[in-house]
Amino acid sequence: MKHLHRPRPELEQVTNSARVWVHRLVFHMDEANVSAQIVRFGVFEADLRSGELRKNGVRVPLQSQPFQVFVLLVEHSGELVTREELRQKVWPEDTFVDFEQALNTAIGKIRIALGDDADNPRFVETLPRRGYRFIGPVDKPRLQTISTAAPKGRLEELTARWSWVGVGAAALVLLSTIATWRLVRKPAESRLPSVEVVPLVAPHGMQAAPAFSPDGNQVAFVEFEGGKGTGIYTTLIGGEKLLHVTDNPGDCCPTWSPDNRQIAFARYSKEEMSFYVVSALGGTEHRLYTGPANAGRSDWSPDGRVLAFSVRSANEIRSRIALLSLADLTTRPLTSPPHQELDEEPAFSPDGLRVAFARGSVGGLGRDLFVLPVTGGEPKRLTFDNCSTSPVWTQDGSEIVFSSQRGGPKSLWRISASGGTPLPVAGVGGMSFSPSISRKGNQLVYQHVVDSSNIWRINLKNEGHSLGPPVSVISVRGARGANWRPSFSPDGKKIAFESDRLGYSDIWQCESDGSNCVQLTSLHGTAGTARWSPDGHSIAFEFQSQHYYEIYVVEVPGGRPRLVPTFPGADNGAPNWSRDGQWIYFYSKHEKGPFQLWKVPFKGGSPVQVTRNGGVYAIESDDGRFLYYSKLEQPGIWKMPLNGGEETRVLDQPGAWFNWALAQTGIYLLNESAEPNGRIEFFDFATRETTPVFRLQKPVLGPGGLALSPDGSSLLYGQNEFLDSYIMLVKNFR
Repeated sequence: MKHLHRPRPELEQVTNSARVWVHRLVFHMDEANVSAQIVRFGVFEADLRSGELRKNGVRVPLQSQPFQVFVLLVEHSGELVTREELRQKVWPEDTFVDFEQALNTAIGKIRIALGDDADNPRFVETLPRRGYRFIGPVDKPRLQTISTAAPKGRLEELTARWSWVGVGAAALVLLSTIATWRLVRKPAESRLPSVEVVPLVAPHGMQAAPAFSPDGNQVAFVEFEGGKGTGIYTTLIGGEKLLHVTDNPGDCCPTWSPDNRQIAFARYSKEEMSFYVVSALGGTEHRLYTGPANAGRSDWSPDGRVLAFSVRSANEIRSRIALLSLADLTTRPLTSPPHQELDEEPAFSPDGLRVAFARGSVGGLGRDLFVLPVTGGEPKRLTFDNCSTSPVWTQDGSEIVFSSQRGGPKSLWRISASGGTPLPVAGVGGMSFSPSISRKGNQLVYQHVVDSSNIWRINLKNEGHSLGPPVSVISVRGARGANWRPSFSPDGKKIAFESDRLGYSDIWQCESDGSNCVQLTSLHGTAGTARWSPDGHSIAFEFQSQHYYEIYVVEVPGGRPRLVPTFPGADNGAPNWSRDGQWIYFYSKHEKGPFQLWKVPFKGGSPVQVTRNGGVYAIESDDGRFLYYSKLEQPGIWKMPLNGGEETRVLDQPGAWFNWALAQTGIYLLNESAEPNGRIEFFDFATRETTPVFRLQKPVLGPGGLALSPDGSSLLYGQNEFLDSYIMLVKNFR
């Protein structure tokens, strides 16, 4: 990042000299103070002064009261801290609170932050009815003092006094220098206004995909009501009145023409995706392109001649950035990604000579940023964290702002256009997406998302009929976070699921009633599709950290995740176990064509191909006769004999490959297309009829998942409880 308004060299030299004097005089006092406040244990570091806990340098959320309890335990590491001592220090007598519940909650939050297990603790040990003990090795650095032969007493007093006199004199020099510089600097170097972050417009509905007009006076965006799109809108900066430009529910991702007069956008339908252009004031729409486009975001070149967008290859699963000529509507490819790679979200530099874009694997969610000349060539990779999307250029073209999960919850970062270390964008919080920067006026807009999703349980009267309304089993209790795709343990007593409540998507485990939740993985990536082994001793899951999804297994409780070797350099995911626990089914995309199902020996060995016509997630039948599976490219469920044979299509639902569960006499499925919010249905093998089980009260806007208990008495599903999205405006952005 550039340093703005540097003082002249001669003044800077004097200022730096003063700083050196101050630094030398107060160094030992500062170092002693800081050293005494920092403790380290394992991959964690705690700043006892600021109340911050970090893991591998990344901040871990821990509220004030649990942190106070944590500090007392760490300060007395290896020793018992009684419940009474904790009450006196953290909850004095004039504090009106249920102490037992408050302490239990605090200890639980500490364990969640540390990824600790009460039954097999690494850090916090419970001594029943007595208290707690911190058992992890703690490193408390101490400042090494410089010995001297000088006598103590009066000499120390004089030394201390003269040290403070020196500090005061040096500080006076520093302040005088700064004051002189301020008096002589140019008016243009006056103090810069602070960053201000405010909502762009008052809430009307859910807002997404903002785009600044080149003159910096307007923002176009998409609005949703009740989970359905209502079209594209524009608004003036500082004005509350909205202009409804289009009204098709499939419209998305606006981008402005360089003269501010037109807006290009994508329109989705069940059959195809097209790009259109319309006047910024609304009116007649003109279609520019229809075909196998990929992500809807596009960008208009600064000279107004071409539109850059992501287009799918016809005969293979990958997408490239293409340039659409607005003169004759012909396209030419700009990028040439490897097989199984997606190039998306192009953004022109202000001079129109370069294009930034995101590239990632077909099966994964991770992306990294690249830049290449408009004339083509080999792209330069900018990020290496596998979680960077939505690049936009700063006004001078020196930096790129993007959305990334590199520090926990998705937020905005900036990086030099030539590469380097990303830095967070000042003033922008978590869950921030889709930035857009004005070409004039030092302004930025972005999409801010607030969401919460819980896992619910439906008790079943019998197959196909619910016993009553669902009950919430796993929730974040008002905090932001998603809980998805649950899985019952073989005895039905525990639930494994994926959750991003602490920033990254990890695998968690709770009791079947939602109590005693513990974090099983902390891998700083995207983990999901947790499935129990038949003996209940292990959980298989997919994880993406570098570029592709891979299969991992973790023993429970307390084991370390280990990689299950499959096919390197390709996506391998959606694991599930054979009934005998000897094999793990998974999908792989290491060959051309559709995703195929494979299975690999749990104890090691070469993968064996299972399907030839596509497959992504598989479940063996209880009787061991058939393998039921879904596909990525086609909705529905298929089956094939376990000992080999032709596949048969069983039904044409569900829409998502993970939203179904196999029962003895049929299949439960989550039908997202059923009006108004979707419903859970049961397909009976004997009658081949589908009956509604429960109508959802809210739409499922994510990877909800569906799980059936081993005894068939209950269903689990994930559902959004709260979801909002609105556009934020950053004023004085630089």
